[in-house]
Amino acid sequence: MIRESADTSQTKRESRGCIDLGSSKFRLLVVEGRLSELSGVGVKAPDDLSFREEKRYVGWGEDLVETGSVSPAGAARAARVLCGLVERARAWGCPAPLLVATNTLREAENEREVRASLEAACGLPIRVLDQREEAEMGYVGAASFRAPGEKILLIDLGGTSTEISWGKGVAMEGYRGIPWGTHRVRRLLTGPHSFRRAARILAECLGGRQGEISARGGRVSPLPAISRDPTILMTGGTAVSLAICLRSMCGRGTAFEEMDTISLADVALVRARLTGLFRAGRERRLPLDEDRIGLLPSGLLLIEALLGLSSISLFRVTARDVRWGVVLTGGGS
Repeated sequence: MIRESADTSQTKRESRGCIDLGSSKFRLLVVEGRLSELSGVGVKAPDDLSFREEKRYVGWGEDLVETGSVSPAGAARAARVLCGLVERARAWGCPAPLLVATNTLREAENEREVRASLEAACGLPIRVLDQREEAEMGYVGAASFRAPGEKILLIDLGGTSTEISWGKGVAMEGYRGIPWGTHRVRRLLTGPHSFRRAARILAECLGGRQGEISARGGRVSPLPAISRDPTILMTGGTAVSLAICLRSMCGRGTAFEEMDTISLADVALVRARLTGLFRAGRERRLPLDEDRIGLLPSGLLLIEALLGLSSISLFRVTARDVRWGVVLTGGGS
């Protein structure tokens, strides 16, 4: 069991931290426990870890979608948030958290300039994960808390890309990177009949009817065939927000619970309720931060497109993601 409070142990405990510079939010995770024996990919999480986490909105993925670069204002905002999270990590006993960046910095035309400015501001190096590393760290982060040998397929929904990875136990066997995330889908949701038009465009791209999908830094193939009876996991801000909204609508409170089970019908229900709230101007009644409310419609559309094309009707939501993979592996292989 993972607990959010530290306990006394006869075994030496240490702290490790990671800040994930995502497209929408920067997320800090500091984990304490018996971590010294963990290194490289292929670990199983100890059962006595304690952790703290914090997330802050940056939204620089919107810059990438609009211009292909991070704007000066976006870079300045990112530097302020990053420095604040580094200080928080130090206050929690982790003086040098590992900093990893994903698709926004990976794709940005001014990546070197922005990364240098962020490193100068916070005094720590930033590792920009390539697509495989991002998929693998996310997979390890989620799979390390599942049963040994379990077949897993993970869908990691981001702001500017989505990674789909699969494997057995903590060993990832394959992945696909898809250049669609909540910020990119949101651009489709404008004008008349925007939902139907956006759904059609996503179906064409994700289904491979336009051939391979071009993405800066590489190409991706159509969605993978799913092996027999895997455990379907979904992570990312949209997935967690979906779970929170569904619990609230069903009268089960607003606290996120790890491994909530959600069906495709549940997704459609939340989208219908959300549409009604937006039309009535009452969307702020949702139990979410304002920035996440704005991204939720595009996130739900992306989820429905992915699940429909993959014939997935049931999945579990987890908050174990890239940060957990980085912490458990000490930064990767």
